Amino acid sequence: MGRSNSKYRKGTKFEWELKRMLENEGFAVIRSAGSHGVDLIAGKRGDIYAFECKSTSKESFYISRENILKLVVFSETFGAKPYLAVKIKGEILFINPYLLKVEGKSYLVDYYKISPIALSFKELIEKR
Repeated sequence: MGRSNSKYRKGTKFEWELKRMLENEGFAVIRSAGSHGVDLIAGKRGDIYAFECKSTSKESFYISRENILKLVVFSETFGAKPYLAVKIKGEILFINPYLLKVEGKSYLVDYYKISPIALSFKELIEKR
């Protein structure tokens, strides 16, 4: 598969955690098996979100340009609002992919740089 099992399990665990959180707020949520650039699709009364989920215990990580492009293209086609959902330093943050800065072939997701532009779960669900 090309990715470490513990890294994969951590990401999958976060997907299920976020799915439950959204369902507890009244969203209908579908988890996409496999990686198609979108891990979760959530909707509530006409508001539709597409999430690519990443989880890390570090302060920063890189996500490929291709992954972000898949998220954006899918969301535009589907009519969803795209977000990179990140569990970083124990915090869950939602980043508009259009606000990410590209560094070579990847985007750098750094906790201290994304915190000011990211939404918390509460802000995300209240933004509707």
